[in-house]
Amino acid sequence: MILFSLLKTLHVLALMFGSAASLGNIYLMLAKGPHDLAAPGFTNMLRKLYRLTALGAIGLFWITGVALFLWEYEFQSPGTAFTLKILLVILLSAIVVFVNLMAPSWARRGGPPDYLSAVHWIAALLLIANVVLAGFAFG
Repeated sequence: MILFSLLKTLHVLALMFGSAASLGNIYLMLAKGPHDLAAPGFTNMLRKLYRLTALGAIGLFWITGVALFLWEYEFQSPGTAFTLKILLVILLSAIVVFVNLMAPSWARRGGPPDYLSAVHWIAALLLIANVVLAGFAFG
């Protein structure tokens, strides 16, 4: 029982850190302007930390999620909401991995592409949708 509680706690912490990274990227995106130019090193460091935080969070989320799924449901889907949640988590994971893989080349080219702001919004919406679906799936 202690191990199960630990897994659930780590799962929720991963969600919390992923949320912080997602919202942090959106806040940085919304704060762009003349005031952003004075500290590009600081802003870029925040972007990198948020990106790596999201990657670590999604990794921990998968590890603990699979362990909880095996423990609680023995790989039997508890319903449609859960299945949809997993599909959205896969999409969110692909976004996080893509951004982390592309960030170094974007930095070499002078900054991220314009479409990245839309990607951050999509990731945030996917995260919110996953929490809502988890509420339906697990009551």
